[in-house]
Amino acid sequence: MSKQAKKRAIDSEVYYGTVPLGKEDKIYGFWDIFLITGGWAIATWAYVQGGQIATMIGLEEAVTNTFFGMTLAGLFLCLCVLITTRYGIDIWMYQKALFGYFGLVIFAVIILASQLGYDVINAEVYASSMMKVFAEFGITIPEYLTPYIATTCVIFGAWIALRGPIAVRTATRIMVPCLMALGVFIIITVFRNFSLQELLNVEPLYEAEYGSGLANYMVVLEWNIAFIFAWFASIGVLSRLVKTERSAYWGHVGGFSIVMATFTVIGVLTALAMLLATGVESVDPTDWLLELGGPVLGLLAILFVAVANVTTVAVSLYGISISTKVLKPELSFSKVVIFWSAWVVILLFWGGIWEYYSVFLALVGATSGSVVALIVVDFFIVRRQKISMKDLYRIGGRNAYRYTGGFNLMAILSFIAGVIGYLWVYEPIEAVPRNDIFLYTTATGFSMIISGLTYLLLSMIKPFNDYLRKDKKRGE
Repeated sequence: MSKQAKKRAIDSEVYYGTVPLGKEDKIYGFWDIFLITGGWAIATWAYVQGGQIATMIGLEEAVTNTFFGMTLAGLFLCLCVLITTRYGIDIWMYQKALFGYFGLVIFAVIILASQLGYDVINAEVYASSMMKVFAEFGITIPEYLTPYIATTCVIFGAWIALRGPIAVRTATRIMVPCLMALGVFIIITVFRNFSLQELLNVEPLYEAEYGSGLANYMVVLEWNIAFIFAWFASIGVLSRLVKTERSAYWGHVGGFSIVMATFTVIGVLTALAMLLATGVESVDPTDWLLELGGPVLGLLAILFVAVANVTTVAVSLYGISISTKVLKPELSFSKVVIFWSAWVVILLFWGGIWEYYSVFLALVGATSGSVVALIVVDFFIVRRQKISMKDLYRIGGRNAYRYTGGFNLMAILSFIAGVIGYLWVYEPIEAVPRNDIFLYTTATGFSMIISGLTYLLLSMIKPFNDYLRKDKKRGE
């Protein structure tokens, strides 16, 4: 095999497989990871989230709630990034140490499959925007074609994802500044048409939904926190490519928290502007741009909505596909991308993600929050930031993370305790708080406290600590 062929083979394993990255393999700096995560954040799920928030609380409360909730959640979530950057591994590879070699599989299948629901939302808005703009030009597209049009968003995203991290970086370097410019343009157009006082005076449509302003505020805070924790499933793929831990941490916080919060608030503004202009509730920025300037601005909107969603789907499919290879490294990267793309298309034709958006957020909050809490407690407190790479990769027969038949019973018990805590304070189907604890912690916050504290207390009992720390003399 020639040197060039060997290099291609190594690059394939490094960038499309599960081999840990060394310093010489890392290709992203702060601005690269900030733009990539920012591009992920700017997609239309931020506008959908903002539109939902605008129906519950006023502008002032929406701004404070969104920036506080998303920033706080991001600062905690991105602690996971330090693990992946330091060791050059995916966050799912690390979770072998947390859940066990086989326990990991159960959690990965459930969480990775559910995360792609966000791509369904993006593709739906992509299709809806196209159809509305064509309608402005007198071309009516039948509703039954919506999932077919949305599928093209998935196809374009998969095409970029298949070309790997360099293509993802190149696409976001071009697209993200344009999308940020669109956000600025939307803000300017909103305030050209309405004063700040007019926007502040808009009464939310469902202001009395939960009987008090505090309850509404905390339900929205729950949505915002769950919205951020949703991204933990994919962050390891990107952060393992970053050169320094500081760049990785603050780049992710900037993109997944600050940029996400900013564009969610822009979504709130567009929803309020639409309500003032027409009296109609909408979570689609295309509606506002069409209302403002007709087909010309609508055409501009469709261009940027398409760009945002295709880029986001590309980053998502790349990340989740690499994470999937942790479960079975011999899988072909391209086949995994195609598999997950097909899953998104199936969800599109089903249509349930859009219809049950609040339930979808609850599923994310109930699962992701508890897992993130367990990762942080396990790595930073129980293991004191030391893991055995040889045991993670089972080199030379090492299997300290086998636990009980491949399952870490303590982690699974702690996770279940967190989910029970979540359901005790919040009813996810109807999105209704069950008791006053929710008003102080939110459901995701409470589940994190329960799961993390349970795991920590168990780890302080010596026999249980020995069970968890079979690798403590193997911190290679």
